[in-house]
Amino acid sequence: MPEPSNKTNDNASDTGTIVTGDVKPAPPGLHNHTLRYPYVYLWLLLLSAMDVLLTWTLFHQGAYEANPIAEYVIDRWQLNGMILYKFALITLFILICEVVGALRDATGRLLSRISILIAAVPVVWSLLLLARVAAS
Repeated sequence: MPEPSNKTNDNASDTGTIVTGDVKPAPPGLHNHTLRYPYVYLWLLLLSAMDVLLTWTLFHQGAYEANPIAEYVIDRWQLNGMILYKFALITLFILICEVVGALRDATGRLLSRISILIAAVPVVWSLLLLARVAAS
């Protein structure tokens, strides 16, 4: 049985770990993939969280959900369903942006930035509705 050596693996030095023996680096894949547009995704997450909070606040003011699929989810599972539905859509959209970006970076970047505009619409609308409720 061969003895493990105490030499460091040059490939592991990138991560700051010391590896003993003849260990090969992990093959490329999803486990070491970095996101293409992380700052755009952070804005998307922020706007989506604001949408959930503002929508839930408006429900308590007597508003209703205009999206029939979201309405079904909210009627069935309440706030937890609303959060799960919203962030499942975001996850799907991020995956789409990543795939499109891998094929055509400019198109993926444009698609991800358009998502910010789309996500901002319900937030702005909800803020206008809340201002209207506060004024009355």
